[in-house]
Amino acid sequence: MDDVVAASSTTTLKTDVYALAACSSRGERATSTQRENMRVLVGALENPTASPATSELLSGAWELVYEESGHPFRSSPFFWAVGKLLADSANFFYDAHEHQTSMFGGGCGTCLQMIDGKAETLTSDVIVKASFGVPLLGFAPLVSAWGSVITKGKMRVVDENTVAVPLGSLTTTVRQDDTSILPAFNFLNGTTVPVGDVMGRIADAQDEVFMRITYLDDDMRISEIEDGTTLVYRRKM
Repeated sequence: MDDVVAASSTTTLKTDVYALAACSSRGERATSTQRENMRVLVGALENPTASPATSELLSGAWELVYEESGHPFRSSPFFWAVGKLLADSANFFYDAHEHQTSMFGGGCGTCLQMIDGKAETLTSDVIVKASFGVPLLGFAPLVSAWGSVITKGKMRVVDENTVAVPLGSLTTTVRQDDTSILPAFNFLNGTTVPVGDVMGRIADAQDEVFMRITYLDDDMRISEIEDGTTLVYRRKM
């Protein structure tokens, strides 16, 4: 694999990254070999953008195509903050969240990041399918509905490759898309929760989570969060 990658062009490497991301379902079903192959491919890409954290290319809407740990919802800075607060216990929380959201056919859909360099904001929009059923009476859900969990925070440039989001700046809004399916829950639609205030009671609200940009061009961005997890994005046109 290493010899093949060394002789590959940037275009070929990017095509291989997208192909591997697709066949592993954004990393959710990646084998250990596929994860290692992705690390090799990502490591072989030479960043063409000087100072990506301040580049105009960083702004825009980005769709997650690969998340190294297999939990695509970790595209959200909310989960970066959770990981920082829970430290060694974070993986247990991620696995529990994955189990809870996937019951009865539920799960995580499209994961977007909207970055606005001028406004200095980073917004995550994670589409979630929530399904409800009765355990032991079958695997089919009684009802299913789609919605979004939107987390927004202030963003500041730390250095030429890194941006930070203060924990105290985070807010999370719930958007219910299928309002006719679960009308009893319509009162939650558009509800914004100041999660930053809650986290500020647990830790220092001025504490920050960090995202390092290791590759950036017109259509691809590769980022790394604090625990070393790699996330690959494709610009959404």
